[in-house]
Amino acid sequence: MIQFIRSLFESALKTNEYLEFAVITGCLRISKESIFTGLNNLKIISILNEEYDEHFGFVESEVRDLLSFYQREAQMSTMKKWYDGYQFGNTEVYNPWSVINYVSALIPNAHAFPTAAWSNTSSNSIVKDLIYRADDTVRDEIESLMNGETIEKKVHEDITYEDIYASPDNLWNFLFFTGYLKQVSIRMQGVNRYVTMAIPNHELLHIYENTVENWFRDEIQLQDLSILYDAMLNGRTDIFQQELEKQLQSTISYMDSKEAFYQGFLLGLLANLKKYIVKSNREAGLGRYDICVRSNNVRIAPVVLELKWAKKFKLMEDACDEALKQIEDKNYTEGLEENGYTEVICYGLGFFNKQVRVKMVRKELECS
Repeated sequence: MIQFIRSLFESALKTNEYLEFAVITGCLRISKESIFTGLNNLKIISILNEEYDEHFGFVESEVRDLLSFYQREAQMSTMKKWYDGYQFGNTEVYNPWSVINYVSALIPNAHAFPTAAWSNTSSNSIVKDLIYRADDTVRDEIESLMNGETIEKKVHEDITYEDIYASPDNLWNFLFFTGYLKQVSIRMQGVNRYVTMAIPNHELLHIYENTVENWFRDEIQLQDLSILYDAMLNGRTDIFQQELEKQLQSTISYMDSKEAFYQGFLLGLLANLKKYIVKSNREAGLGRYDICVRSNNVRIAPVVLELKWAKKFKLMEDACDEALKQIEDKNYTEGLEENGYTEVICYGLGFFNKQVRVKMVRKELECS
């Protein structure tokens, strides 16, 4: 194959008298550069180079012109949040494929929602591999990125596909050079370059979040959560709290959504609770409870869980009390007695980062 490719490139690029200039594109440099032996003046240009930097995507003025042409200027802020943020050399560019797809959707509908067009063009397997292989250090770095923070890594442009899994740093390099991370700043230390990296935009954040959610579901499938389930269903608060905290310590969290994240986390844990009905955000009493777990067997007390996020560690107990008070004040247990239940277990959960506090109240119900 190498011999064939070498012959093809020599014929197309070297001995072709009609060709003056050619560009070969790819994510990483080719590991077997001997296929180019017969070529002269071959120049490797990565995303760190300033040459041709504006040609790797749309610059902002081009995106504005494109939206203006279709009279969709009002969507510029959404376009920027979702598809901007890539840095090539000294130029910030937009993802051209995603921009075109979004503009195409905006033409018939000025209020079309943005989508992660990039996620449909590849399997995003390198993000999956990073997350599924992550140790505690890498997991913390992923969390930082997903919370809008940055990480700093040494970069080297000679990374090839065969080197990707040699170390976690190579995985970070691959994500950087293929656009899953962007350059925030760069510095030189000795002979090495260090790049401060971040997730470029909402489109890429969507890919990371989906991958983390899939990883979490896969992890849950492999675990025996019977101790957690038994503790929750029987009001063993200390054990329930201990098992929840154990799960929080081992997951990858992103806190932009605060309580919504913890609710999704808990629903994920309860997904394997067989023979029980798990519902969330359903109307009850004067509002919507976070989660309700019940069995069709009315002799087994249903469980109502209300979750609160605490701004400080010392406020977790107060968050539990607030959650329990909300269950009572808004009468989230209304209607359970009509189905024949005589008792309900109410939990107030207070979360702070990867810690949780749990308080419980048993409430007697009067059957109708």
